Amino acid sequence: MNAVVEVADRALRAALVGIISIMVAVVFAQVVARYGFNRSFGWADEIGRLAFVWSVFLGMAVAVRARGHIAIGLLLNAVPGGLRPALGAATALACAALSAIVAWEGLLIALDQWDERMISLDLSAGWFLVPVVVGSAFCAVFFVSQAVMRAPR
Repeated sequence: MNAVVEVADRALRAALVGIISIMVAVVFAQVVARYGFNRSFGWADEIGRLAFVWSVFLGMAVAVRARGHIAIGLLLNAVPGGLRPALGAATALACAALSAIVAWEGLLIALDQWDERMISLDLSAGWFLVPVVVGSAFCAVFFVSQAVMRAPR
């Protein structure tokens, strides 16, 4: 399982580099066109917004994998040392379940809204929900991985 998680993490990081590069290039081009040439691209705002949403939710999954997300250790630090691995594993499993629910509900909403179109692009508005589904699904996998590694043997 660890090898699969490692490959997924590397793929997410590579995707993030590409998505953020696209976002920066499109926003930069839009600013230059708007203020330098008094023109604008109609599609640039939606592409920039879409890339931003993708970067946030894929970045969330990368942070979960790196254990760089916000965590409150008050309860975990208050229990005796022998119980900490079990409580940490239970917490990770609860987070995995919540992430899976978010992914599932996001998928249902995306499917429900798939026939709605973006204003300037001939794409479904559901593409704004796809990163929620993908990022949350990766979070669920990463939390399960952390639970398995933390669980007492």
